[in-house]
Amino acid sequence: MLKIGHRGAPGNPRYGENTFTSFRKAIWSGADAIELDVRKTKDNTLVVIHDLALDRTTGSSGNVCDFNYDELKKLDAGFGDCIPMLVDAVYECFGMGKFVNIEIKESDIVGRITGAGIYKHERNHVILSAFDKDDNDPDSSSSWAELTRDANGFNFALLATRKKIFGMGNESYIKTAKEVGAIAIHPEYTAVNSEMMELAREAGLLVNVWTVNSFEWIESMRRLGVNGICSDFPERL
Repeated sequence: MLKIGHRGAPGNPRYGENTFTSFRKAIWSGADAIELDVRKTKDNTLVVIHDLALDRTTGSSGNVCDFNYDELKKLDAGFGDCIPMLVDAVYECFGMGKFVNIEIKESDIVGRITGAGIYKHERNHVILSAFDKDDNDPDSSSSWAELTRDANGFNFALLATRKKIFGMGNESYIKTAKEVGAIAIHPEYTAVNSEMMELAREAGLLVNVWTVNSFEWIESMRRLGVNGICSDFPERL
């Protein structure tokens, strides 16, 4: 089972998420992979940050897209770390021999990621993931359609909330993932059941769940036989 550090190992309440210190902490805690989030700045630099707004993770004000990276890198994202550029974060994880799950947080950046030659020789160590356009938080604009269209040969997975999965049903979720060429589904853990696992196995899809923090739910996911668990506490996996 793949042990995935959610934004590294920020704990909960989260602190210092999506930083180099958090990534290293996850790996020291036994994580096999790192999940991180990507947005773009005003000058189109791909950066690793979950929220559109800067206040929760940096204590500053304004939105990521309103600043150039030279301005953003002066902010403290936790542990004295700056907001990383995607290229640096990926190389940090590759340097420690880990897989990287890149979650797309907004539209029009999938092609920028997959078109960067820097990742070509490491594509087997990367999986892209995104929520669908009707399943996003208010500050995100990713979509399954863009992920599928612009994956450019990279492995990708369909992220989905419990609400989305219950609305479309397990069979439709699995069928959609298979039809668009995903190698995995990334469902919210509370939506996972034995039926979903059986359908995914029959379709040849991996099942990596998010974000599982309690020992009880971690054990439940293990019993169901999921392929990977994403957690704020990778040391518990």
